[in-house]
Formats: sequence, C-alpha cells, structure tokens
Amino acid sequence: MSHADAGLLARDLTDQRALLADRQVSSVELATQTLAAVAASAGAVNAYLSVDADAVLAAAAVSDARIAEGRARPLEGVPVAVKDNIDVAGMVTTAGMGTRRHAAPAAADNPAVAALRAAGAVIVGKLNMHEAAMGADNANPFYGDCHNPHRHGYTPGGSSGGSGAAVAAGLCAAALGTDTMGSVRIPAAYCGVVGLKPSWGAISTRGTVPLCRRLDHIGPLARSARDLPLLLQTLAGFDPDCAQSRPIHFLPAQAGGLRLGVVDFGAAAEVDADVQAAFEEGLRVLAGLGHQRVALPGPAFTSGQARRAGLLMCEAEMLIEHADAWAGDRSLFSPLLVKLMGWAEGKTAADLAAASLLADRAQVQLQQWLAACDVLVMPTAPQRAFAHGTPVPASQADLTAYANMAGNPALSLPLPVGAGELPIGLQLVGRIGGEYTLITLAQAFQQAVGHVPALPAAVQEWWL
Repeated sequence: MSHADAGLLARDLTDQRALLADRQVSSVELATQTLAAVAASAGAVNAYLSVDADAVLAAAAVSDARIAEGRARPLEGVPVAVKDNIDVAGMVTTAGMGTRRHAAPAAADNPAVAALRAAGAVIVGKLNMHEAAMGADNANPFYGDCHNPHRHGYTPGGSSGGSGAAVAAGLCAAALGTDTMGSVRIPAAYCGVVGLKPSWGAISTRGTVPLCRRLDHIGPLARSARDLPLLLQTLAGFDPDCAQSRPIHFLPAQAGGLRLGVVDFGAAAEVDADVQAAFEEGLRVLAGLGHQRVALPGPAFTSGQARRAGLLMCEAEMLIEHADAWAGDRSLFSPLLVKLMGWAEGKTAADLAAASLLADRAQVQLQQWLAACDVLVMPTAPQRAFAHGTPVPASQADLTAYANMAGNPALSLPLPVGAGELPIGLQLVGRIGGEYTLITLAQAFQQAVGHVPALPAAVQEWWL
C-alpha cells in the first residue's frame, strides 16, 4: 500500500462515487486497496470478523462492467461493510457471540443489505461488535477487542464498534450498525465519524439478531454528513414482513433560523469538562450559522433511571432470544453477559412493566422538549474513548438512549478537536421523520469547520 492508496481510502463516499463514475479509479482497484487495508489493519484495529475476498472482487468487477456500459446504479462499486448482527447471505451472523460462532450462514440478506446490493454497493464483510450488542466498549472475549483507529488499546465505542472503526480507518466508505441505546452514535463519536439513527421503523430490522425490538434501529455510519442523504434514501423503506417496520413520512429539511434546544441535565449527566468545552464551542459554531439556542429544563427523572430501564428491557428480551444457548454451556457467554442475564432472571413481570413505563416517560419527555424547539443539541457521549481494561463509564448511553425510547431520529457528528486528540461527538435529535433537517444542519456545520477529517495518524503509518 502507498500514501496514494491511503488518500483514496480517506475519501468519503461522495468522492469515491465520483471517482468511480468518472472512471478515474476502477471498482476492482478500490476493492483491492480496501482488502489490503483490511488485512494490514487486522492486528491494530480488528474491525472485521469475516471477509469473502473473492466475492468482493467479483462484485467489484460487475460494477466496473456496469459503469463501462453506462448502467451504473447509485452506489455502484462503493465498498460498504455490515455489523455482524445483521444478516448477509452466505455469511454467519455471529452477533459477536461465542454461542453463534458455528451458526448456519444466513440464507438471505437483511432488507437493508439487499437494498445496498441493489444500489450497486460492494459488501466487503462483517464487522466486529460488542457481544450480543449488549455493551458499548467492543471488548470481545470471543473474537478479540476492536481498537479505536485514533489510539490503539482504546475502545471504538459500541456496540457497533467495528462499524465506527472501519469507517474511521478507511476500511470501507460506509457501514451499517445497529442502535438500541446509542450503538451507532457512540462509535461515531468515539471514532470521529458521522452516524445516523433514523426514526424507529424507517429501516427494516428483519434478518438481525435483536437486542430489544422496541429500541432496536439500523443506521449508517460514514465519513461525512453529505454521504447520508443517499444512504438514507437507499436504506429506508416499509417492510410488511417486519413487525417493527413503519412507513415513515420524511419531512422537508429546515435549513435556516432553527431553534436549538439545549437541555440542562445538570451534574447528573457526568459530562467531562473537555467534552463540555468542545460542546460549547460547537454551539458557538451553530450560532454563527444563524441558529438560536433555547434553554430547556432537565427531565423529572435521572438519565441513570432511564438507562437502567432500557438495560432491563434488553436483558429480559435476551433471555427469550437466546434461551436455547442459555440453557446449555454458559462458558460460551462472557462472565459479564452471564451476570447481566442472570440479573434479569431475578426480575419480575412488574419490574419489566415499570421499566417499560419509564421508557414511556422518556418518550414523552423528548417530545415535550421538541415541542419547544426544532432540534435538540447535546454531546453524544459524556466522555471520549477510554482504554480497554479500564472501568467502563456507566453513563456512556445516558444522552443517546432518549432517542431510542422515543423512536426519534438522532445523528452524531465530530466536533473540532486538537491534533492527536481523541474525537468528541455532537448529537442532533429531531422530530419523527426529521432526518433531513438533521443531515442539512450537520452538513452546514461540517462546511463551517472543515470537511472530512483526515485519516487518524496511526492509520497513516500503515502505509509507510
């Protein structure tokens, strides 16, 4: 690999599409460089769990032929990867679990994966993730920890850690993740990329290993906000065979003079001082774009209470989803997952009902905030990425879980940070169907502060 190759892989999806369409680079060349980068990064990042190189190159050759014939589709030849709890036909869906290592390969693509293929995307492979999607640090005892491309030995976030790491390291132009309490947005924040959790039901979750169906979403991660409109258009659509699918009416984008709601979560939010400072600077950038800050009161309950309610809902559903494996060899579960699922076994139906009611309160609270503003703005996570092996902050998902409980769209984009510093994420939350307002605001922000961040310095060293 060369610096020129690194420059190509550092381009966002929009640029890669243009280069392919103009035949300045072939899809086979791009796929070959991507596969080489995946191999080169295996020890440093461990973003991928499985890759079928022959299938990747065959799909790329088909894309080159279509481009040459003038029959290019919207994502023709662009490399995209998929979190390993989402079905890709012919590949095992491990969900990062030891219990699923030898599962039968998926018979069919998840509808979002099928939509990517139909649009011409080249599916590179399946991405590392936190075991069962039940955590946000991507320390995986069965498939190896995934590392943050900005600093080896640090978490990329989770549970879609491989998705965030792969996009940040240039190992794909975009990736699919799942988000139950923040699992697309937290990796986006920790890895310095853009992640979108759409409105609940906008993208079919059929053909996934669920965590909590009420809270589960599929969403894309990319290097730039300008990549998101095409990805959302490709992925969204009503699926009558998915009980969680909904025909979402996407609202026209609002561009100027937005009321930006800033909630006073108080000290209970445990936002680190450096994250708060970067957030305030982000608010100043948004004010400079002509938007108005609106102060909003905190919730009547703590974010920790909402977090614990969401976790119980997840753990209880896991007992059902993985009942056969749970009744067998529990050494195939990590000690942490055994502890969490065992804790849920001791809860009653009344406990679960109380958790669901608290999620309802969080949903109402979010809608009340949005009644007083156009977009909510807050840090994505209260902290930056932290080292593997150190205590995991309990508050990781406290600011992201609201949007899951309410089903509202939410987007994370990177805030400006100093050279060599770990990324920090800015979260935008909108009304149901308001994805394009969030994307438009994120695009304007990125244009104001500078476009796509360069590949992390550690990644560039691979090409030397």
